Amino acid sequence: MIQMPLREAFGSTRSPGVPLILSEIVAELADAASPQQIAGFGFAIGQRLAARVRLDQVADLNDLELHLNRLWSDLELGESRLYADEAALVVNHDPVLMRLDMLTPAARPFLLELLRGTFDACFKALGSAPGVQTRADWKDRLIEVRHGR
Repeated sequence: MIQMPLREAFGSTRSPGVPLILSEIVAELADAASPQQIAGFGFAIGQRLAARVRLDQVADLNDLELHLNRLWSDLELGESRLYADEAALVVNHDPVLMRLDMLTPAARPFLLELLRGTFDACFKALGSAPGVQTRADWKDRLIEVRHGR
């Protein structure tokens, strides 16, 4: 019989909840959808998540970063740092405590597109021109999102 609290018995590491769920969703979708369709689904979910961000309270990139990080914290999806360079709005998203080893290789593009969809919708809702493109790529452990060139 364990005489100590479960946290002490098993350590203080977080459960693999979000990556595990994302991986299982993608695995289920993969039975009926192409990788492009799965990526499109992730982008669409990201667009819906953007609707939950209080953009009416955003005056600058710092405000947007604060509101988006509240969303990512609620979803346990990490945190983002936003800045502008000479050609684009740039986001460095760190999954932080997500157990990336639990995120299957097939689910990584889904997460990438979920973030791309969220940032794309937010930037466009804040007045970005419709033709400006949003790209996202894994850079080692970080996800870089660029809105612009």
